[in-house]
Amino acid sequence: MPQWLRPRLPEGPLRVLNRELHALHSKAGYPSARKLYLAVGKAVSHTNIHHAFVKPTLPSWGVVEVVVEQLAQLARPRLAADSEVNRFKDLWDRAHASGPPFAAATKGTKQRSAGSGEPSSDEARPTLMPSAFISSRNALIYQVVGDLHRAGRPVGVPQVAAELERRGQLELCGGEDYLFECVKVAIKGAYEAGMSVTEFGVLNARKVRAAADARTEFMTSLFDPGSDTDHIRRAANRAAQLHPQWVRQQPGKDPSP
Repeated sequence: MPQWLRPRLPEGPLRVLNRELHALHSKAGYPSARKLYLAVGKAVSHTNIHHAFVKPTLPSWGVVEVVVEQLAQLARPRLAADSEVNRFKDLWDRAHASGPPFAAATKGTKQRSAGSGEPSSDEARPTLMPSAFISSRNALIYQVVGDLHRAGRPVGVPQVAAELERRGQLELCGGEDYLFECVKVAIKGAYEAGMSVTEFGVLNARKVRAAADARTEFMTSLFDPGSDTDHIRRAANRAAQLHPQWVRQQPGKDPSP
């Protein structure tokens, strides 16, 4: 199996932990995340296992513990699993005590970018505005949900995760963990709306489709020579109702609050 890419991290306990994880992975012959997922009895997802190695953040101790135990057994020569687990627990405690991993990774990345004049690397993605990042990955998830719903296929976490992975977008969307967070939000929304989660999910899928159709109709009306002013206005109003984030500036009015 190919070697996983290491995240760029500033000097410190988190970097040491990550480098030691990669070193142990090498000794074990670079087993895939799916192989480790099966080896640990599906106790943690293959996405979380992969993230423990490639993300510039501190993985949970539960993930590190089971992965290290399996890697120690796969290593050649074989390593004492208990000793390796204890060693990594010490490394993990130091990284945890050093502070929020996102802050450390963000600070180090900004300093490198400012000093080198080079564009930000992939590891700088967590420094994006949270709202912008969440909107982009939610858009991908909603698109998959809408596609599955229109195809008459189940729209559960396993199905959405599988389709995202097939499209190469699962990691970008935050993996299975984020999808389960979305489920929590859906459960809360369904409760507040007084309907079942299934009804709530279908409603959201239909709303996504309606919003996409409204946007397409509006853009088509703008460039269609046969469209009159009333048609364009109706299409614009429908699109605006389904896209509340659109800000329409009234002529002659100051857009600032």
